[in-house]
Amino acid sequence: MKRITGGNMHSFVQKLNISLFKKIITIFLIVLAPIFILGIYIRNWGADTVRDELSKSSTAQIEFYLNQLEEEIERLKILQYTCLNDEHLGRLAVQYSIMSPYEIVSDMRQLQSRLTAIEYSSSYVKNVSAHIFSIDKTVSSENGVDGVDSEVYERISAAAGLKGAQIIRYEGGLYLTTVYPLDQSGQNSNYVIEVELNQDVFREDLEQFNIYPDSGSFLIDLTNWNEISAVSTGKLLQPNDILDKFSIADKSGTNLGRIGDYRYCSVYAKSDYLGMLLLRYLPENMVFMPMQIFTSWIWIFIIVSILVILIFSLFMHRYINKPIKNLVEVFRQVEHGNLQTSLNPDTVKSSEFAYLYTRFNKMVDSLNQLIDQAYKQKILTQRAELKQLQAQIKPHFLYNSFFIINTMAQLGDENLIEFTNHLGEYYRYLTRNTADIIPLCEEVEHARTYTRIQTMRFSKNLEVDFSPCPEAFEQYPVPRLIIQPLIENAFEHAVDKRMKDRKIAVSFLVCQERLHIMVEDNGKNLTDEMLLKLQKDLTVQSDDIEVTALLNINRRLKLQYDDASGVLLKRSSLGGLCAELVLGVSITRRG
Repeated sequence: MKRITGGNMHSFVQKLNISLFKKIITIFLIVLAPIFILGIYIRNWGADTVRDELSKSSTAQIEFYLNQLEEEIERLKILQYTCLNDEHLGRLAVQYSIMSPYEIVSDMRQLQSRLTAIEYSSSYVKNVSAHIFSIDKTVSSENGVDGVDSEVYERISAAAGLKGAQIIRYEGGLYLTTVYPLDQSGQNSNYVIEVELNQDVFREDLEQFNIYPDSGSFLIDLTNWNEISAVSTGKLLQPNDILDKFSIADKSGTNLGRIGDYRYCSVYAKSDYLGMLLLRYLPENMVFMPMQIFTSWIWIFIIVSILVILIFSLFMHRYINKPIKNLVEVFRQVEHGNLQTSLNPDTVKSSEFAYLYTRFNKMVDSLNQLIDQAYKQKILTQRAELKQLQAQIKPHFLYNSFFIINTMAQLGDENLIEFTNHLGEYYRYLTRNTADIIPLCEEVEHARTYTRIQTMRFSKNLEVDFSPCPEAFEQYPVPRLIIQPLIENAFEHAVDKRMKDRKIAVSFLVCQERLHIMVEDNGKNLTDEMLLKLQKDLTVQSDDIEVTALLNINRRLKLQYDDASGVLLKRSSLGGLCAELVLGVSITRRG
């Protein structure tokens, strides 16, 4: 078995995806678990030991009693056999008819005295009788001389064929019978020495085993399974109900059983010589009585341990776990962008956590200042980039427009007035509107004006499909100059003037709470390598690269909305480039 060391336990606890508080409690329980298990094991071991010792003690007691009873019955049998050879008994059985009355009376008295001596020799003897069949007389130690009872033959017949010292139960009495000559049928016997046993003495003997409430004892004749004696102290069971749970092949045995709601421990011992079995039972709780104090201490230990765990858990939760949870919670808020959160150091009792709370508040304040400075710096940078692009666009576009106006005037083109109006609107938008954030409808209208100007310049073989602005988003705030630069790129770089069918499409789509603005063309000069380079340029975060219109728009959209916003470049369904603007609809402007 692999040994679990402190390092292994630490690694095990670390792998658990639970809080620090739960990890500490887990370690505490892991440490206490072996103590609980050891206590339960000791209790069970003690209970088994006590039960075994009690079983051995009870077995020794009843075996000792049976051995004494065997010796006593053996002694009584010897006295019986000795009495069979009594001269007075022999003369009365054989010479009764020729004896004088004086001799008869004298022999009967002598015989009675001997029978009385046998009775007084043992507390187990109630009466000793000599049944003389030849003269139809019975001489007993208690009743003197009387006629032979007819039931004597039945009692003698009950013992026919039996071997050893047998105790015969007949009509509520217990008897030891010895015949002469040795014919146990009693029919051909001259006389019988019969010892009637005192059942009260057997009952008193059994009572000495019943020292517990609801206990009992049985003395059973194994020859015919008759009950010789039974004593109980409240709970009287039937011996067969108990013996059914035993296999009495052994000389002794023990068993735990249950009859109804009564749980008991039973023990037995048997005597082959007497042909008897002594059975004793007692309540199971009495067996474990010596363990009750030990068990009580174990339960006290377990309850105290549980209380210690609860108090320790409450202490840990109040002074450690709760402050840590609060600290973790505000860190998660900061992680999700909430920099307005703070902690109150006065709510914690620990000076260490009060210090951490104070330093956290100062850290958040410093972070807010840094973010504010960085944000403002980024805004200024974006504005500078925009002004730079505008400065590049305005002269170039203005020069070309002047040449077109000159040409249209020389040719007397009727579209000259419309062209100059569009041009005026175009430059009025650039010069008058100085706001960085404007409604989407104004930005779309400016892009549409630029498209009209370019269409009038390149009307030959040029088709522009400009979808209307969605009504629901006409007032949606967007950064200025995000659509027109994309259309300008399509005119200058994507669409070849030599192409017969030049197409540019501007469309709008709302998907997953974001507004998508697509500017597509059918240019033939876009290769996969060129597209990959354009996509890579958008992902570069360095400030050292040349700022293009696409990069400027991408930065401003991410700054205005979130990192999921910006410019996506992909191949258009028309065959050329598709520049897609992704605007976070549900994100409001910061600042």
